[in-house]
Amino acid sequence: MSKMKSFHVTYDGDSDVLYISVRKAPAARGIEDGYGIVWRYDGDGELIGATIVGFHDDWFNNRPTLSDEISRRFEIPSQQARVIVDQAMNGTGAD
Repeated sequence: MSKMKSFHVTYDGDSDVLYISVRKAPAARGIEDGYGIVWRYDGDGELIGATIVGFHDDWFNNRPTLSDEISRRFEIPSQQARVIVDQAMNGTGAD
C-alpha cells in the first residue's frame, strides 16, 4: 500500500450518500461495483473518488467490508480507510 493520502469526505444525510474524493476534478466516468459503490475516475483513468449510496442504512453493520474496499481501491493503509468510514459514521449520528 502507498503512503497516506488526503481525502475530502462529505455526507449528504438527506439522501444518505457519502462522497469521498482525493482531489477536485471532474469525473470522466463512474463504474458501479457489485456492492453498489460508484468509483469515479478522471480522464486518465486515475481513481479520484467514490460515491456510496445508502451509506448509513446499507453499510452501518458492514463497515469492515466497506473499509477493505476503500483501502484496496484507493491503495491506502487499512487503518486510514477505517478512520474514514468510522468518522463518516459518527457524523451521521450512529451509535
